[in-house]
Amino acid sequence: MGLQQKAYRSAGWSGLSGMISNSLELLKYIVLARLLSPGDFGLLAMAMVIISIGRIFADGGTSNAVIHFRNQTGRQLSTLFWINILAGFTLYGIVFFTAPFFASFYGEPEVSRLLRLGGVILPVYAAGAIYEVMLRKTLSFKYITISECTSATLGFATAVVLALSGWGVYSLIWSHIVTASSLSLFYIANGLRTWRPAFRFAPGEVRSHISFGLYQMGDRGLGVYATRIDQLIIGRFFGPDILGAYHLAYHLVLFPISRLSPLLNRVALPVFSSRQDNDAILRNGYLKLMRAMMSIIAPLFLLAALTAPWLVPLLFGGGWELAIQLIPLMAVVGLFRMLGNPSGNIVLAKGRARLLFLWNLGAAVVSTVVFLTGAHYSVFMLLWLYIGANVIYFIVGQSILVNRLIALQWSRFLRSILPLVSVLAVSCLASWLYRVWAEGVPYSNEIFLTASIASLFLIVYLPLVWRLQSELIREVFQALMIKDKMNHAGQ
Repeated sequence: MGLQQKAYRSAGWSGLSGMISNSLELLKYIVLARLLSPGDFGLLAMAMVIISIGRIFADGGTSNAVIHFRNQTGRQLSTLFWINILAGFTLYGIVFFTAPFFASFYGEPEVSRLLRLGGVILPVYAAGAIYEVMLRKTLSFKYITISECTSATLGFATAVVLALSGWGVYSLIWSHIVTASSLSLFYIANGLRTWRPAFRFAPGEVRSHISFGLYQMGDRGLGVYATRIDQLIIGRFFGPDILGAYHLAYHLVLFPISRLSPLLNRVALPVFSSRQDNDAILRNGYLKLMRAMMSIIAPLFLLAALTAPWLVPLLFGGGWELAIQLIPLMAVVGLFRMLGNPSGNIVLAKGRARLLFLWNLGAAVVSTVVFLTGAHYSVFMLLWLYIGANVIYFIVGQSILVNRLIALQWSRFLRSILPLVSVLAVSCLASWLYRVWAEGVPYSNEIFLTASIASLFLIVYLPLVWRLQSELIREVFQALMIKDKMNHAGQ
């Protein structure tokens, strides 16, 4: 099977994983929002900001190095495995002993206990990291999908059972622990059948991996920091209740890009890396990835913004009025973050981890200044300033991280995405005009307004996007059919 067929097949499995995992995550929030308070979600967000940043460092930054460098010996893989283990336990120790500091920073003593419990995710994740990246490198996304969906189901069940038993915020943190633990166990169980780490530690043989990984680790850490500093500062200045509403709005709106985009990107990176010396192929692949992400993810942002006043009470019940007001601004942030998201694949495929590190270092500094400034006014001003920052990130990042590296002209990039932007704008305008009219209908309610606005959007959007994307859709379908025919012939 050719690389293109493998890529499409992997993207299909990865997309399926995203849909199931995202649905379970949304369902978890729907159930728990009626059992827990906004403050509980705020406390979780305070702890998970720190754990999420720590998780980036838990693989020693070497995962993408394994993908970028095409061949590794067993001795090198063993060394990288033990580096991951050491990094995971070291990070847990740091989190454990600094937990009281973060509790003091937030003014919430409960955060210390949550960090010390949830921090076990770091060594657990580190243990399975090398096995997961080996599956990604060989595009074995069927097994990854099954593992992720099963783990997400176990995490969902844990959260619901514990919440119903009165565990409060701890039902949320245990859900994350169970999900991470089961996922690592699945990866390890599969990986041990083909490769077992030896008791060998030869850092000199993985010097290039470590060098690449240090920049990648710094880059990813800064990237997570830049996208989570808002919750860190909101928790510090506004408290758990406002952070809880913000956290819910974040998950409802930005969850697609935080979960679906990485699913597409993790297929794209090994594919791009295998063609890292061919700029023409990289340009074509990048533009296809961008159009695919816009087609799938952008409608979710727009629909969330259009239906927020009725969707939030319908899904989560009362008490989330602030989240309703924040969602439209979140949607704008999400649109610009989506546009800038695929650029990292190009930079890493080209082996320019240092460039990505420096970019995210600058973004982290700017984001910190933006959020600290906004925090002196209101959470709404904070988001407006963040929208402006994301516009700048996209324009400058596209020029430096993509266009310059693969000789992509702005004119070609705009010609590629503007038709989709037009389709999205027409669909959004039609739905908004209908929304203005439907709000005055006497028998309108939450279900009617949410369903009718979303239905009209899709009725307008799907035929138009089909005209633009039909060639890509047929290409994917034909590639999958080739795979299926080959399997049938083999049987």
